[in-house]
Amino acid sequence: MDKENNDKILRLISLISTGAEDYVRTAFAKQRVTVVYYEESGDNQGVFCFAEDDDCIIAYAVFNQIARIGLLLRVIENSMKPYLEADECRELCFNVYGENRDVIEFVRSLGFVSDMEGYQLMYDSASQLLLDEQSELWEREFTPDMLESFIELFDGAYYSLNEDNGWEVDRYRNNPDTFMRTLTGYGSAGGVQSFWLHHQLVGACISEGQFIRDVVVAPQYQNCGYGRTILQGCVKRMRALYAEGNIYLRVAASNTGAKRFYERNHFVECGFFADHTYPSPDR
Repeated sequence: MDKENNDKILRLISLISTGAEDYVRTAFAKQRVTVVYYEESGDNQGVFCFAEDDDCIIAYAVFNQIARIGLLLRVIENSMKPYLEADECRELCFNVYGENRDVIEFVRSLGFVSDMEGYQLMYDSASQLLLDEQSELWEREFTPDMLESFIELFDGAYYSLNEDNGWEVDRYRNNPDTFMRTLTGYGSAGGVQSFWLHHQLVGACISEGQFIRDVVVAPQYQNCGYGRTILQGCVKRMRALYAEGNIYLRVAASNTGAKRFYERNHFVECGFFADHTYPSPDR
């Protein structure tokens, strides 16, 4: 396809996430994209394509209009069969625009397992950053002696969300060594900020590059305004580091309270994704 059509396809893929757009753009540059379906008019308007590298094959589906769902699902099924039936050693993924519910359900019926479904949000750089000058929280970088406090913080803050979604609870308590490596890794790049009140860990923010990975507040300190203070502190630090770039985060679709919180604090939706992986007995 010509560059104009490639650019239009990338704009559609960006509705999933910036990461999806970047992956497909790189694959286009290496001529490793197979466009199965692309239409700008007619009953089904959107794109279905494959992008790949040496380790992974990712199918993408983004449609802003679907009038003949049966036809579209047959195209997807017939295109996926060779990959599902082949002795493929690479990871096989299928990422769908979150608004395309029929496609998501069909992908899962083919055997793909949901990795995460949610939103990508972007900080509105035009908004005025207001910082709480008199915050009573004490900000510190992560040190190994904080591990126990971080385990209690993360397991407590995510307990209800994990339980509601059938995900593992006490994940950090059960995997302390892995959690320590994660915190140390992000912390070595200045990506872990902890916030304390009278020697108690109130919350933390973890970031990587231009992405906020976690903003966590202990249950007993929620609904006290501390979450806003922690988020503001994280945004302030990241804007100083990436003055010319955007700041992003991802939030699970089921975590509606968190999405509302971020939107109240100047984040806007820029992507809606449903990411899937096909399970293999060899992986």
